Amino acid sequence: MFTNFHHASYLVPELGAAVQSYAETFGGRETGRGVVPGLGEVGFIQVGDVEVEFIQPEDPAVLQGEAAPLLHHVAYTVEDLDRVIDDYRSRGYRFATDEPITNFMGYRLIYLDLAHTHGTRIHLTDAGTLRQTS
Repeated sequence: MFTNFHHASYLVPELGAAVQSYAETFGGRETGRGVVPGLGEVGFIQVGDVEVEFIQPEDPAVLQGEAAPLLHHVAYTVEDLDRVIDDYRSRGYRFATDEPITNFMGYRLIYLDLAHTHGTRIHLTDAGTLRQTS
C-alpha cells in the first residue's frame, strides 16, 4: 500500500529557527511555507529525498510542558489515494475527514482516524500530487 515515507512533522516553538537549523545542519532547503488555519504556520524543508515539516502552533500552549520539537504526524505516499481510501472504507476503516484535503503545497491527503493508528497521527498522500524536488 505505501510507496514511500514522505515526511515527519514536528511542532516547534519558533518556525524560523527550526527551518534555519535544518537548512544549516543538514544542507536542506526550504520548499514551502504557509499557514494552516486551526494549526499554525508551517514550513517544509527538503533534505535529500525526504521532507521535514515544522509547525509553529497557533496556540503556543500546545507545547507547554512538552520537550520540543514534538512529533505531530508522519506521512506516507500512496499511488492512488482514492483507491486506497475506498479499500480501507470497504474494510471498516474511518478517516478524520470525509474527503481528502489539498494543503498549501498542493499535496492531496487524508488522515486516518486515530482509533486505527494507536493514537499516532498518520496521513496518506497521493504520490501524483507531490512536487518534484530535482
